[in-house]
Amino acid sequence: MGNNQLEGPIPHLGDCFHLEDLFLGENALNGSVPPELGRLRGLRQLLLYENRLTGAIPKELGGLEALSELFLSRNQLEQEIPKELGQLKSLRYLQLAQNRLRGEIPRELGQLKALEVLSLDQNDFVGEVPRELAQLENLKQFSLAQNQLTGSSYRISSIWKSNTQLEILDLSWNAFSGDLGVGLSVNSLKHLRYLDLSHNNFHGGLAGLVERFCQLSPKGGDLQELRLNHNDFTGEVPACLMQFPKLKFLALNNNRLQGPLPEVNTSELVILALHKNQLSGVLPKGLKQLKHLGVLTLHQNFIGGSIIDLSLTTPCMDNAKFITGPLRCWQIKRITGLLSFLDLPIDRRAVEANCPTLWDGCKALNGSANVTLHRNRFSCQVPESLTSGVPVTGLVVMGNLLGDGSELNSSWILPEEKQSFLYYSKEIWRSQLSILTGFLTLLVFAALCRPQRRGTFPGRRATALRRNLGVRRTARVASSNFAMILAARSAFLMAAPLLLLFGCWGHYFDCCPPLSQTTLANFQAEPPVELGVIVCWSALLLFFRSTVASMPADPACARPAQVGLSPGAEGGSDSRPRTAVLWRLTRRSLAWLLWVGVVLPIFSLPSILFALAQSLPAQHSLALNESLLNLAYRTAPVVMVLIDMALAVKISIKYSQAFGLQTYHLLMSFRLFSAWLLPVFITVLLDENCLSGWKWTWTVCQEDSLEQQRFDWSIYGEEILNTKRDICTLSETWWSDGRCSRAIVGNLSPFLLKKLLTRSTMQPFLSWLVWQFSRLEADSGDPQAGRHLRLRGFGRRGPKTSSSLRPLEQMALLTTQLEVLIVWTPLVPLLSLGIWSAGTANLLLFDAGVWNFGVRLPLDAMNRKAALSKSYLTFALGAGCCFQLWHAFGAEMYGRYILLIFSLAVMGPWAKRFLPLELARSYFWAEADKASESEFIEMIQTVSAGS
Repeated sequence: MGNNQLEGPIPHLGDCFHLEDLFLGENALNGSVPPELGRLRGLRQLLLYENRLTGAIPKELGGLEALSELFLSRNQLEQEIPKELGQLKSLRYLQLAQNRLRGEIPRELGQLKALEVLSLDQNDFVGEVPRELAQLENLKQFSLAQNQLTGSSYRISSIWKSNTQLEILDLSWNAFSGDLGVGLSVNSLKHLRYLDLSHNNFHGGLAGLVERFCQLSPKGGDLQELRLNHNDFTGEVPACLMQFPKLKFLALNNNRLQGPLPEVNTSELVILALHKNQLSGVLPKGLKQLKHLGVLTLHQNFIGGSIIDLSLTTPCMDNAKFITGPLRCWQIKRITGLLSFLDLPIDRRAVEANCPTLWDGCKALNGSANVTLHRNRFSCQVPESLTSGVPVTGLVVMGNLLGDGSELNSSWILPEEKQSFLYYSKEIWRSQLSILTGFLTLLVFAALCRPQRRGTFPGRRATALRRNLGVRRTARVASSNFAMILAARSAFLMAAPLLLLFGCWGHYFDCCPPLSQTTLANFQAEPPVELGVIVCWSALLLFFRSTVASMPADPACARPAQVGLSPGAEGGSDSRPRTAVLWRLTRRSLAWLLWVGVVLPIFSLPSILFALAQSLPAQHSLALNESLLNLAYRTAPVVMVLIDMALAVKISIKYSQAFGLQTYHLLMSFRLFSAWLLPVFITVLLDENCLSGWKWTWTVCQEDSLEQQRFDWSIYGEEILNTKRDICTLSETWWSDGRCSRAIVGNLSPFLLKKLLTRSTMQPFLSWLVWQFSRLEADSGDPQAGRHLRLRGFGRRGPKTSSSLRPLEQMALLTTQLEVLIVWTPLVPLLSLGIWSAGTANLLLFDAGVWNFGVRLPLDAMNRKAALSKSYLTFALGAGCCFQLWHAFGAEMYGRYILLIFSLAVMGPWAKRFLPLELARSYFWAEADKASESEFIEMIQTVSAGS
């Protein structure tokens, strides 16, 4: 009476003493299992599965001595399994799956010597698996999946090796742990067709388990499905595993497997799931020969090279976990010819969906192949097709660097993934080529126009620079600029080996934009080459630390009492009430919060739009015009330089007057944000290889969208991809695998280099051009005010055109350039050349303004305090050092511990004992020391005259 929609409780059948088979499965019966069924001594089959039965399993069933089949699965039975079931000596099938049974598995079940099938999955069992189950020598199917069982792999192995007839073993979704392979015998594997140990805590390598299968003849024996996913396995994938001739389903995903993929030679393979590991190398060529392969998941690994041609097809294999009635696919196949004759109550539609190999069902399947290759290291061009006539649903572009400077035209790449910022496009190639061309020009310029300590500028007066260094008002600016040029030139010479190592040895991506090949973003090499990078970084760290530590102190701030200033005015003791001091500190803190949180983002909008333009998908939900984003991407570096030239100082002065903050500090923070700090933050937030925040605006990640449902993939109960969890959530490992640090360098290097190109070319040219239409203002007689150029045609109050020469702006500019030099030269060596050229152009412009156009620099309090900030540059050096360490450990670079130890030694306060400070001071800062002393004397004279 199975599958007849019967309702209500099971009627009284205790007096049917001659009843041998009771089949009430697949109905809607409720209530409990009647204890009086235990009086039916002749009962051989009791099939009550898939109903709504509740309560406990009656212990009276233990008296059914003739019972061979007991099916109570898919009900709502509770409490423990009665120990009396161990008395059923004739029992061959015991299926209690998908109930609410709890407690420990009774050891008495080990007395069921005839037992062939034991299914206890999807309950709430706890504790360890009883050792007595090792006595079940006839057991063919053993399923304990989805419980709360614990125990070591040794206990599992000791039971497993005794059950030599096992065909199906499912221990998935428990808390078993230990190293597999211990104590296993070859005899325990020779009949095994299905092994599922997924979603446990097993660890160690796979070799111990796989070696036993490799000793069988043929290799792997009858094994068709092997699921070891969602554990903690480490080491490499054994080469023998990929040679099993009957293997159809291999799931090793969500482990910590490393190393290259071995060659594949298992012709029957249909599903290969290796995603979310740490695999590297390239795709094995044997994948081309797999004619039945329908599902290939390799996402979130480190596999590189190019994507090879594949022949994917619609996946076709039986679902090993499917059960209709008491039968699985392979059991149904044995009685297929009897189905129509016996009219068994089997769901034909469910069978056709889960057992497609029956009745040649594979030929009628209409589906698509599935492939996931995203978040690896794939690059270069992509094959036109991966299948032979069937559609492909896949993800491949995100997290890779596909393309070779041309468009991606492959038909199998979905439109949702063809985002211009996700691959190496023609626009990127042209942009980076223009930057490299510009820097080659700068190299020639820097070689021809380099200032000499006792020499000349080509084509200029022979004594111009020396006169700059000898005039008190211009001495400190010119000498600091000259020191910055020397530092940039020295850094470029020291970073030249890095440029060679990045460009010639080791590539993270095989095909990469030309500019990225000169940066850390595309560097990955053998240990000796990586050690060479560590040595260069250490040398640069020592050089920058010595250069900054040997900088002269600012006399205007260091010795206030000697120039007649009150200590309180320069931050000394304050006699005001404590409440007034607290209010002043609170007011300053709020002013800084307003400056950093509101003002700076507003004026850094071009940088924000630049980062958004290279991180937003075409199908985004933000109300941003695509043309605006494209314009921002092309013009942001130029616009930021113009804002810096025209507005930065004015905004800083106005804000300083309103809130009492130092103008110099405001200007420094303005340039820090616009230079690289804000773009770094946005890159970390939005980039695919960092937090992947760009997906918040992606239509695929919008709730209930058709695109989201399209990427929710499961293959016969095994979830492959969940769009919301695996694609649309923030990355949890962005900080630990070296991808994000590469993305920051790769994204910001074009931005920084474009800004330096603009500052080296456009700013001097525009300034010189404007000066041609300016006149020198009348001398006010005030030495504090200076004398500037004003634009003609506006009278006495015409706009000043030589404001960029003031010490305030010059020192802030030089500090910013030194900061970029210190932080980014080890990562992007070309930047040192750009800063060298920009500094040279700035010094030439400064010299022309002072000597050709007669500009006299102001010496008021605001400009007098302007100086290269030693503490600020020390902090920048520490930040750059932390970034290098972050990348070295994330990318597991050889020699990273050497860099850590060296950094701690050099950056600590004890480093001054062994740093070559005198050598650095005499080479970089000798003229600056003289200039500072000269200016200090002038300050004393000015203050005395005022008194």
